[in-house]
Amino acid sequence: MELGSRRIYTTMPSKLRSSLLPRILLLSLLLLLFYSLLLLRRPIASSNLVSPPPCDLFSGRWVFDPETPKPLYDDTCPFHRNAWNCLRNKRENMDVINSWRWVPNGCGLSRIDPTRFLTMMRNKNVGFVGDSLNENLLVSFLCILRVADPSAVKWKKKKAWRGAYFPKFNVTVAYHRAVLLSKYQWQPKSSAEANQDGVKGTYRVDVDVPANEWINVTSFYDVLIFNSGHWWGYDKFPKETPLVFYRKGKPINPPLDILQGFEVVLQHMVSYIQREVPEKTLKFWRLQSPRHFYGGDWNQNGSCLLEKPLEENQEQWSEQRSKKD
Repeated sequence: MELGSRRIYTTMPSKLRSSLLPRILLLSLLLLLFYSLLLLRRPIASSNLVSPPPCDLFSGRWVFDPETPKPLYDDTCPFHRNAWNCLRNKRENMDVINSWRWVPNGCGLSRIDPTRFLTMMRNKNVGFVGDSLNENLLVSFLCILRVADPSAVKWKKKKAWRGAYFPKFNVTVAYHRAVLLSKYQWQPKSSAEANQDGVKGTYRVDVDVPANEWINVTSFYDVLIFNSGHWWGYDKFPKETPLVFYRKGKPINPPLDILQGFEVVLQHMVSYIQREVPEKTLKFWRLQSPRHFYGGDWNQNGSCLLEKPLEENQEQWSEQRSKKD
């Protein structure tokens, strides 16, 4: 303001200034928040939302390619099962058989790199639980991994049926034989009783109790692969030596047939795995392959003479035959 020829400058009272400052800061923050919300509500370009289709490794086809790389291992691998060592036993046309490779639909499947796998699994353990399908997979797997660590040694601790330890990476890979997954034991009949009805004895199956071979070892493994299937048939357990199913220590009534028992066992084993196996453990369930014997079943001098994968109609025929049997 002016007073005569003199100018007098006034300043804002300190109390008023101190009261306005927080309000200004608050208003600024509110404006920033409002602006941020506007940005979040702006439509995003549709191209950013497009994700690649999922890769289903199980949907695909077998492709014959003579240029397919041959197996990483040979017949000298110490983890081979002698009777199943096709390389050592000089099975015919192995070059043809090894020229088939699986090609998933819509995605690629690269060849396994044993060094990369063991490096990723360093200080971890992998366990297979189930029947001979898992055992055969394990044997091939061990021979592949041995390429990256020739110092690997056999490992049969913790009730493992077979396995290997790879000291270079501190990795253990092993198989626990539990063909039904649940606990079962033979209960013979006396000779007099067997002569009356033709039943020599029964196999008691406790549907809610895992087999001793794997019940106490799950915490040791970081990855577990389960399977069961081919033992659930009357060729394994004929009417002379049938399965009898128990739950909570008592016979299940009415009695279950073998396929009903299989379903109940799977329900209980899956429940047990979800409940008792550590959450950090990576778990897989492996499906079963169709039978492919010629000239008789596995225990009737049957042989596998195939040089190419089964066609779809052959698989259906095999499944139908199994149901009829």
